[in-house]
Parts: sequence; structure tokens; C-alpha cells
Amino acid sequence: MHLYFSRDTPLEGSPGSQEPKTDIVFLKVHKSASSTVMNILFRFGETHNLTFAFPIGGGNQLFYPHHFLARFVQGFSPRSPRQFNILCHHMRFLQPEVQKVVSSSAVYFSILRNPVQLMESSFMYYKGTSAFSHVHSLEEFLSQPYHYYNATKSDSHYARNLMTFDFGFNPNGEVSAERVQLMLKAIEVSFDLLLISEYFDESMVLLKEMLCWDLDSVVSFPLNIRDSSTKSPLSDTMVEKIKDWNRLDWEIYTHFNRTFWERIDRDIGRERMQREVKALRQRQAELARTCLQGMGSVSPKDIKDSSLRPLQHGNAKILGYNLKQGLDKETEHVCRRLVTPELQYSSTLYKKQFPQKPPQPTPSRQGNALRHRLEGTQN
Repeated sequence: MHLYFSRDTPLEGSPGSQEPKTDIVFLKVHKSASSTVMNILFRFGETHNLTFAFPIGGGNQLFYPHHFLARFVQGFSPRSPRQFNILCHHMRFLQPEVQKVVSSSAVYFSILRNPVQLMESSFMYYKGTSAFSHVHSLEEFLSQPYHYYNATKSDSHYARNLMTFDFGFNPNGEVSAERVQLMLKAIEVSFDLLLISEYFDESMVLLKEMLCWDLDSVVSFPLNIRDSSTKSPLSDTMVEKIKDWNRLDWEIYTHFNRTFWERIDRDIGRERMQREVKALRQRQAELARTCLQGMGSVSPKDIKDSSLRPLQHGNAKILGYNLKQGLDKETEHVCRRLVTPELQYSSTLYKKQFPQKPPQPTPSRQGNALRHRLEGTQN
């Protein structure tokens, strides 16, 4: 079976005459459908032979949770600064340093998630962190959070205001109206677009418009998603406790959820958005019929090709996909890129960009090496 995959057919109303934007900064906020967005960026970058700002040694994080520094990027040198097209690996945002490795015309965007679902997901995924490891449930943690949460621990950010932390701010700061406004303003000044993971398809239409990309560039299958058997419903009391505990994240989310819909009304309109979303979903369904066995995701034990098995983390069960057998070479290539997990895809692209530098096997070794270097510069 052969798959037709458009490269340059603009959708109705798309700015087809404009060149696609190729200089991009994506702040990959944790647990917010960001792995799926990263796959979209990986595919676009690979198709158009763009360069990525990879972590030194080919790791999967830019020395997170340290604030980003330009020297964390493989191939960057302050003596002869090199610019990269796409910066999309996990980092803690620090714009003056980011600006050293990308073009001044780069488009900045990120994606947000409702902090209630974000915290529930974070609890399952990061169960081994200091704040969560001694409790059996999220309810137990939130019944007396300060009994388990210690802001001085290096992994404490996973347990409180994780989005606030990823954007570079203090997750334990006071929640005054003035501070919240300053934080929101700083994000608005730095970012061209904030997407909302609960409205992923609408987000992809907005992204397509802003980047002057075509429909196939933003089509995707959900990646790094959790089996519903590990998800538990939250009571109204729990929802309110999570909002209170993550108040800064809640302020970010509610503000940019509102501006998200204002942007749609201003730039696209609801009727056209419905048509665009319908076209996107039809294309995704067509690709699923072409590419996937069984049309959907499967549990990790049922993934036949080990190279397509996503990393399993904490108590979460991360799903993946099986490709149909007997696809022709070009179709198989397109389908495989759509379902390749983040770590495997990143490693493949790193080897392509830096063929002389094999990826280091463990991100922890990368982190330890950096820690020694940082400590050396501080002493």
C-alpha cells in the first residue's frame, strides 16, 4: 500500500505563498502532550534538513533542572557562536541564553496543561521523587504536603507548580496579584504562542497557521501517553486542593487558556477552526488506517518492535504502537517516524547531525559531569 504524503499543499485560507518558518524554540513543558509536539518538530526538521540544538553528548534533556545555558548545546562555542534551527529538548527556560543559540527571528512557543491533570500525571510518572516516594496516593500527599515536600530538594519541582518552574520562575514564590501579573507578562513577552493540550487539534491548527506549515506537517499520533488503567478519577475536594497547591500554575493556565481562544477568534474564527480540525482528524484517521495494526495504541508488552517501545517511567504504563506489515518502503518510513518514541528519534537525529560523536548512553552521566563542572566553576 502506498501512502500519499503532501509536502506543500496549503489548506483553505493558509498563507501558502509564505515560506514555512524554520527557526523555532519550543519550551517542552513536562506532562503536557509535549512529546507529541516534539515528534512533529523532529519530523519537520528531518524532512527539511534543519539543525537541532541537541544537549551535549546527545542526552534527552538540556541539563534540566538547571536554568538553560548556551554551553549545554552540542556544537555551541562562545568564540564562534553557531545558530541552530530548532531548540526543543527539555530545559528550564532562560531567554538571554536561548537567544545565543537560535536566530533572532525564531518563533517561540510552548504548550500548557490543566494543572489538576498535570499533577495527577506527574504523581504517577515521578513517583520515585523525594516528595512522592513515601506516600501511597496523591490524596495522602495533599492531606499534609509540607510533611513530604521539601523545596530545597533538587527534584521538588515535580511536585509543585511544574509549569511555573519550566518557564524559569520560582515555583514556591508568593501568589500575590502583582507577582502573578509580572510572571504572565514575562511569558507573553517571550512567547509568540501558548498552546493548550486539552485542545490539541485546535492547537495544531494555530501552530500550522503561525509557522506557515501544511496539514501533514502537524498531523500526529499521541506519544508518551499513559494507559487509562493507571488513571484515577479525582474528587471535587482533591481538585480544589491541587489548584491551591499549584496556584501559580493555575494562574498561568487560566490566563493563557483565555488568550488561546481569543487568538482563535481573532486569527481564524470558530467556523473555519471547525473545518480545519475536521480535516486534521480525517488525515490522522487516514494515516492510522494506513500505518497501524489495530488502529490504535497498545500496552508496552504488546509492542512487537523493540525500537518502537517507549521508555517506561514510575508507576505509569506508557503506550506505543505496532506498524502494519508489508508497507512499501516510503510508506513504512513515513509511518515509522510518526510512532518513533522521543528518545529513539532524538538519538537517530543526533547521530545524523553529529556522525563523529556517538550519543552517551545515560542522561544521568551527563548530569553528573555537568554538576562537577558547575561546582568547579563556583569554587
